[in-house]
Amino acid sequence: MPEIIKTKDPSSKKLIILITSLVVLILVIIVFLKITNKDINLNVYNSTPKVSMEVGGVGSIDIENNDFVAENQIELISEKNPAAIENPVRPLDLPIPQDIFNTSGVISGIYGNYIVIRGIGTNFDDQIKRDLTINIDQNTFINGVKENSFSTVLSVGDEIAVESDYNIHGKTEFTAKYINIINK
Repeated sequence: MPEIIKTKDPSSKKLIILITSLVVLILVIIVFLKITNKDINLNVYNSTPKVSMEVGGVGSIDIENNDFVAENQIELISEKNPAAIENPVRPLDLPIPQDIFNTSGVISGIYGNYIVIRGIGTNFDDQIKRDLTINIDQNTFINGVKENSFSTVLSVGDEIAVESDYNIHGKTEFTAKYINIINK
């Protein structure tokens, strides 16, 4: 009588080794993250609330209708801010943008979770320089790096550029997404 030879399937052995290796690898990664106390931060797109895209009311000039006429805009700006005619921060003969996301200025104060800068007026229709309160949170990058202690990086007198995730047009207080030092 012929003898039955039992052969083991080599592919099943490879499959078991592969699954075991993956489980061990995942466990090593989990232990490493627990030991180093690293948070996994996946930046997921969050839609910006519609309210944050609305234009603020500070420094607005009232143009009676939506038809842009450069002469009317120049006249309204010259009534509110004659200095803007001599030294404008943006061209006066172009329409004022409705969405503004960045500005710049010089730091005049550093506080707990915000700084105050003397803005150059780019985010206001009348182009008047105003003090701006810039909130800094855990999502703010300073010179391209997330800083826990921004008071060690920024100092009073620094000229900075500030960018936000939402419309800062006509607003004197907003949260910064990016802050870059222009001049120390």
